[in-house]
Amino acid sequence: MPSRWLAAAALLLAAAAAAGAERTEQWLQQWDFWLYLNKQPFPRPLWCSNCGEDGHCRCPFGRIGKACEIDFLAPCRQAPEADAHCGLAATKSCECWRRCREYFCVQTDFGQKCHEFENWDHRPCFHREGLPPDQQHSRFPEPDEQGVKCLEGYFPEAKEVDCSEAAVFRNDVTKPLSACPNECSKRGFCMTFKDGAFGAQCRCDRGYHGASCESEQQNVCYKKCKGRGKCIDQFCHCDPPYFSIGCTRSKVYPANYSRPSPVDFKIYMYELSAQWAYDNVRFAGWQGHDPIYIAYQRFMEQFLDSAVCTEDPSAASMFYIPAFTYSYSDNGGIGNDHLAAVIHHIKHSYPYWNRTGGRDHFFWTPADRGACHLSGEPMDAVKITHFGSTATPDNHGTMPPYGHRGERSLRYGCAHPLRDVVAVPVQPWDKPWLDRTRQMTLDEFISGKKRMFFFAGGVRHQDPEYSGFARQLLHNLTREWNDPAFEFVEGGVPDYEQRLRSTKFCLAAYGHGWGNRLLQAMMTGCVPVIVQEHVLQFYEDVLPYELFSIRLNNADLPQLREILRSVTDEQYRRLLENVLRYHRAFSWTVEAGGQAFEYTILSLRRKYLNLKSLYYGRYSHLQQENCQPWTPEGCKPSTATS
Repeated sequence: MPSRWLAAAALLLAAAAAAGAERTEQWLQQWDFWLYLNKQPFPRPLWCSNCGEDGHCRCPFGRIGKACEIDFLAPCRQAPEADAHCGLAATKSCECWRRCREYFCVQTDFGQKCHEFENWDHRPCFHREGLPPDQQHSRFPEPDEQGVKCLEGYFPEAKEVDCSEAAVFRNDVTKPLSACPNECSKRGFCMTFKDGAFGAQCRCDRGYHGASCESEQQNVCYKKCKGRGKCIDQFCHCDPPYFSIGCTRSKVYPANYSRPSPVDFKIYMYELSAQWAYDNVRFAGWQGHDPIYIAYQRFMEQFLDSAVCTEDPSAASMFYIPAFTYSYSDNGGIGNDHLAAVIHHIKHSYPYWNRTGGRDHFFWTPADRGACHLSGEPMDAVKITHFGSTATPDNHGTMPPYGHRGERSLRYGCAHPLRDVVAVPVQPWDKPWLDRTRQMTLDEFISGKKRMFFFAGGVRHQDPEYSGFARQLLHNLTREWNDPAFEFVEGGVPDYEQRLRSTKFCLAAYGHGWGNRLLQAMMTGCVPVIVQEHVLQFYEDVLPYELFSIRLNNADLPQLREILRSVTDEQYRRLLENVLRYHRAFSWTVEAGGQAFEYTILSLRRKYLNLKSLYYGRYSHLQQENCQPWTPEGCKPSTATS
């Protein structure tokens, strides 16, 4: 290395020593930038490739430390070079389960918060005697392997069990790697089903496929790391000076309190290590979530390259918390403890949450019932959800009330109409549907209508919460009417798309939580009949629903035939024309002309204006220790100001 570079390094190290250990990482980051600008191939550690404003590395999954130097989840790898896993399906070492729990449990202002979807305590595991903890890898024992104990759990008093028993979890059985082709190339677990169906097969790590996980999939990281780094387990290891998700950032700004532009709406995204927020591997062979729940991923892909994204937090109107909540809730959970831990970290690492109590921050809650069960500090932020239920104990139908504590005048359900964004979910096959819709004229649509009303799907007769009882009511009514123009099918039909296209009006009811019937009607040119009591619709604050839909409640359903038949041909033509005008708002697929991202940003901007207009207070200011909010007397008004 030339002497001038050595001199520069010496100056930086001397400055770091003078500033104290806590500043060392920032000086090292500046050294990295200096090397890059001078085109010097002086490598920094692979695991410390992403640095943010505070100079700390954003570590990939399983690694911790200010420089990501600690491979904390080493026991959760089948080999040192393999990916780390905490999913329950495959049996792993006891040290792995112990560390998974510690990795996902963090101390906050409100006590310890843990990953609530997993339960490692009583998952059977194995222990190799004589090996140190970091070498207790999770390769399942071979049948003749000596010095291995299988236990009913990792806790000290756990009893020893037979390894064949420890291998079983629900319907899955873990097998030794030697039982699968080429030991799954050390890129997956060897597993079979409890009934022995299909025999032992490789369940490949994310990003790999093939009978022995021999093939690497195309880059699965956000933005494919922009060609600025290497994608490993959906984490971009960026080349300097780039960092962040997708290697999309290169500039660092100091924390400050400047006022953002009153005209240009900008959003700053926090930098979070994988320990705080990550699209975690759910189980062995997991390659991704059910696609209907991944709107947050589509949002991220478009946000990173959008004009609204800023690297400078002082220019931001709002702050995006990339919490990847769905990985901690799944479709039926909530992720409240996870969000509380992330917010604790943000509060103590950045100054921005505390300025407004989080009211200019937002995160996604894409589970079936969205933010219905959230409590505590996460309630202060803007939620982007798919389920806009506003049902409260003062105002609800068959859907249980999820009203949140506060002054009686400020009670609300799962979504606050003035604060939260109700965004569309993903319709997996929207592109071919939209392509066919664009090829048809308005007159061709109208001439192809063969029936007045159509619905096909589940009913759940004994579950009044399901669809707010709208599906059950219509099921009974259509059988009573026996009118061929009103088709209601319990279950699926093979020609579902064609039936939507050939129908004038289609039912848009929700299910256990949010539903996708509205999207399907809009994409196929069928005027939606929305029957969703107390539920805000997708982008209802920025879309003119009165121009392209009919809104009814359960009490209207006995007169449904008369209501729909009273719509004149001219009125129907206007409704359908606007369905075709606004249908792209309901798709995330850019290649098909989808505009869901633009409407999500438009709704966020509207919520920001509502915040500035002081249309609602801060949730945590409204909480009262001795208040039982759903008793007849309710809560006493709070004297706290917002």
